[in-house]
Amino acid sequence: MKQRKSVLVVFVLLGLMVGCSVKRDLIVPQPETRDPVVVAPANRDLIVLLPDPDGKVGTIRVTTKGGSQTLDKSGYATQVEHADEPSTDPKPLGEKEITSVFGRALSAQPDLKVRFVTFVLHFDRDTTKLTHEAKKLLPEVVRTIRNRKSSEVYVTGHTDRVGAEHYNIGLSSRRADTVRDFLVSTGVTSGALVVSFHGESVPLVQTEDEVPEPQNRRVEVIVR
Repeated sequence: MKQRKSVLVVFVLLGLMVGCSVKRDLIVPQPETRDPVVVAPANRDLIVLLPDPDGKVGTIRVTTKGGSQTLDKSGYATQVEHADEPSTDPKPLGEKEITSVFGRALSAQPDLKVRFVTFVLHFDRDTTKLTHEAKKLLPEVVRTIRNRKSSEVYVTGHTDRVGAEHYNIGLSSRRADTVRDFLVSTGVTSGALVVSFHGESVPLVQTEDEVPEPQNRRVEVIVR
């Protein structure tokens, strides 16, 4: 992969959307398709998939007129040789090569760990009662909102896969409302809070149905 005319760095980022999952597609809409794609220009481009600041990796699909390739592993890359041909088979790039090729672009990226702070508050099974550990984390959540003078705080409710889907939608909504009401009671402006809920559809840990997974019984609070 030498003598590249141009390079394109593709990042899959978590925390910019409400209720992001472990696997996320970078979607660039184009006519006549609903698939998540990255449309490559006519010149030669190298596309590499890198993890987000939390270490999570999403999935992207690189599409040309000749076909498409999917990147779903960190550090894997594909190169577009010609717009009428599929891009090359995904191959891993070493850290030194990534730094050599994309170093300037990487250094120009904003530090999302500074821009966003994420808290995960867990709940007891089938309740809106926070776990003991989550209660201990609440003061830090409030301090962070105040110190950053944040005008955007995302509160997103989730459940595990125990119970009917429609029930879990309601439970995740009540959990999000519980955290929202607590933050408002401490003086956080209600207008700064963006509340959403996803039931069991966006788990942190993938499980079979009816598995009581504690990590999935949660509310995520993202402070900008």
